[in-house]
Amino acid sequence: MLGRLLRIAWLGIAWMGSTTLGFAATQYAIVDLGDLGADYARARAINGQGQVAGEALLPVIGTVDRAFFWQAGAMADLGTLGGQQSSALGINSAGTVCGWAQAASGNALPALWNGSAVTALPTLGGASGTAWGINDAGTAVGHSYLGNGSYHATAWSGGGVRDLGTLGGSYSVAYDINNQGVTVGTASDSSGRDRAVLWGKNGATDLGGLSGGLWSAARGINDSGQIILWGTPLGATKNRAAFWNGDPLSPVIDLGTFGGSESWAFGLNDNGFVVGWGEVEQAGTYHAFVWNGVEKTDLGTLGGFYSSAYGINDQGIIVGYALDASARTHAVEWVPVPEPSALFFGLLGGGVIGFWTRCQRRTGGRSG
Repeated sequence: MLGRLLRIAWLGIAWMGSTTLGFAATQYAIVDLGDLGADYARARAINGQGQVAGEALLPVIGTVDRAFFWQAGAMADLGTLGGQQSSALGINSAGTVCGWAQAASGNALPALWNGSAVTALPTLGGASGTAWGINDAGTAVGHSYLGNGSYHATAWSGGGVRDLGTLGGSYSVAYDINNQGVTVGTASDSSGRDRAVLWGKNGATDLGGLSGGLWSAARGINDSGQIILWGTPLGATKNRAAFWNGDPLSPVIDLGTFGGSESWAFGLNDNGFVVGWGEVEQAGTYHAFVWNGVEKTDLGTLGGFYSSAYGINDQGIIVGYALDASARTHAVEWVPVPEPSALFFGLLGGGVIGFWTRCQRRTGGRSG
């Protein structure tokens, strides 16, 4: 009898806890990740191990941005290809970082970092390029200049380089690739319009304009095929962040703003959470956001006017930047904080289990 009552009690607690958690908005704590000695840093990407990539200023005369790798509280300068500047834009589960790095010639080349070792990726005949994203197999995507001055979406794998082409126009950029090898970005068509595009087994697919608008870009894709988009909806004058679940029969969801007119999305995880920034009611001011598929949360700042979120891992940890009250830019994490209700029900559930265990010991393992 006691065992039956305890099971009923436990089911009731579990139901109440799940119900409470289902309707409670997640709260986030903001954590400053530090810098490389100057008052400027931005975190661009995070993997499942909590390793972070981004860029930060060096404490020298002039503006010198350097790619960084952050892990367990320590930020390291990833260096360059002989020039002064570099930037890290993506990171995979192995900790391989992609981005661009300046060569001694001054050209910004697509680059990979494995630990402290940096490798220049080949271009499509031009002088520069950028690797925007990388999957767990080590395939990087981005864009590279051709010898004629135009640039095309590019994929790098196994030391080789591949031109992903366009939709009939002169330009294209690949921003992200998932672990199935599906790549997304933007490409110009024969009319010169920029269109969101997906490169898959059947080549390039035009994903169309956003809500009837004339231009769009696909900024990210997860392993479920869900996609985040940029574009100007029909009748609008500024860009809006959007989400599409990949089903041709499903609508594109406009993620809105915080009272302003503009928003951008930069990252999503395999749970379908999207991060970016949205303009607030005060024109020109924007805050980082996370959208959980139902509601959008303002992640706030460090006391300044601006913040932006660029990446989110499957544990829900978000990275980006936030300004403080002195207008200094900090690389930050927004870390989910357990709800008080979750803590309460967890402790209560633990107490019930402990009580049941003691009863089992006293009765020799018998239950009603």
